[in-house]
Order: sequence, then structure tokens, then C-alpha cells
Amino acid sequence: MGILMDFEATCPLDGTAFTYASTPSYSTFGRALDGLPRGSWTFPLKLPECPACGLAAVFGELTSQERARAAELIESEAWSAARAETSYWRLNLAEMALGRAGGWTRVDRLLSATWQTYGDAERYGRYAQAVGQTLDEVSDALKAESLEAWAMFQSFVANVERQAGDFKRAATRLDRLEPTAVEMPDLGRRIARTRELIADGDRGQADPS
Repeated sequence: MGILMDFEATCPLDGTAFTYASTPSYSTFGRALDGLPRGSWTFPLKLPECPACGLAAVFGELTSQERARAAELIESEAWSAARAETSYWRLNLAEMALGRAGGWTRVDRLLSATWQTYGDAERYGRYAQAVGQTLDEVSDALKAESLEAWAMFQSFVANVERQAGDFKRAATRLDRLEPTAVEMPDLGRRIARTRELIADGDRGQADPS
């Protein structure tokens, strides 16, 4: 089991020192169909966000260019609006602004953001659309880099779309994905289970059977 502890952090932009609660260790034992880890802690992990500006203290030391970009972001209307969003949505926005967001990272952050919005249908729908569009934008590059990782991301996002009620888009994503599942038994099981849920009109979160 994870142990709750206070950790110290420093804002990468203005040097504000603050504490946040998290755990030094945890274990996982699988993932839900939408990728949410199952384990001894709450996921996604809490981000150390500066209480003054909201920037996450995960970037290390910023370059002068990054510092200027971060300052511009914090003063922007987009950042003001993002303060009402989830922490991983804000992290993706910040990484994009700083130029630190690769394809894998963009999908991962937005996927994590969907896990933070269970029970909020309006926001979950927006996040589902965003992560699906982002994955489609970077799909070819990710597939060329790692077919297996790309395939798992596709299955996760298909379930996000299913859980958002977009069964047609989820099924179409599975259609494109299925040829890659021949030598990936776990992926094949995930696809089969997802198709069962789509056929039943089931929007609930579920684990692979």
C-alpha cells in the first residue's frame, strides 16, 4: 500500500516553495479498459501544482526561453480558463506552451485528464474528443515508433470514446486497430470485451475479462 506523505516542491517559474501530499511508492496490478491503472494508490498521481500560478513543478530548471513562454502562458486567457480544468489538462497545456510535449506525452496527459473527470459528463465528453483528435494527429508517428504501445493507446482511447457515448467512433477505432491484435493476446481480449460493451450500449468503466 502507498503511504501518504508531504513533499516539498518549488515552482519552476517564480520559485514559490510549497508542499503537496503524495506517496513515495505504490504498486499496480493491471489497467482498466480505458487505461486507468489498478493499484495501491489513487490514479492519476497528484501533480505538485504551484498554489500561486498553477504551474506544475515537474519541469526542473527552465531555460530562459521556456521561462518567457511560461510567463506568457500564465498571463494568458487560455491559462485563466484552464484553472477550471483538471491538473493533467493544465499540464498538457503547459508542456505544449514550453515546447516539451511530444506525441506520446500529449496523448498520455489528456488520457490522464479523462480519468479525473468520471462523473462529469460534459467535461468528460470534451476531454474524450480532445484525446481522440490528438491521438489521430500523431498516430502515424507513434505507430512507426512502437506498434505495441500505439495499439494499447488506441484501445484505451476507444474505451474513452465508448464511455463518452460515442459508440460509432469507438467501433471505428477498433476496426482500424484489430489487424494489429493477432500477436497481442491481451490486446485481442481488450478489443473483444470493448466490442461486447459497445453492442450492449454500455458506457460504464470496465476491466478486461
